[in-house]
Amino acid sequence: MFGRVKRYLGIEGVKVEVEVPEKVRISQGQIEGKVRFLSMNEQSVTSVKVKLFERYSRGRGEEKKIDEYTLGEIEMQTNLQVTPDEAVEIEFILPFSVVRSEVDDFAAKNLLFKGIAKAAKKIYAAQSDYYLLAEAKVKGTALPPFCREKINLL
Repeated sequence: MFGRVKRYLGIEGVKVEVEVPEKVRISQGQIEGKVRFLSMNEQSVTSVKVKLFERYSRGRGEEKKIDEYTLGEIEMQTNLQVTPDEAVEIEFILPFSVVRSEVDDFAAKNLLFKGIAKAAKKIYAAQSDYYLLAEAKVKGTALPPFCREKINLL
């Protein structure tokens, strides 16, 4: 009985890991990597979703605002059997496109504007962080296992 509840909630089930390059150039327009599955029990993975998103924050204190933008997303249907003590990997290529703000467009015009835009970002505490999220659907579980990794986009 207790084993069924643990399997249903994903406890001691499939664990997801992501392997991607340390730094990715925006000009490449894609990320190549691997999703690795580990498990303490034999389970079946039916699909994998890989998503790149930007977390854009600006402002300070109570006026701080945070938005998230999806830059790229793929979903792969699969029928993987993950066995105990054996890692299973899937390779992926995730195409993406970065959303540029008006300030970034202004900075790209010339060198003088770049400094002004940098100062404006500092004043408003504007910052972008990029994350890669891998989420798997596992047969017989209610909560899908996932992994979230911070990515350095240059």
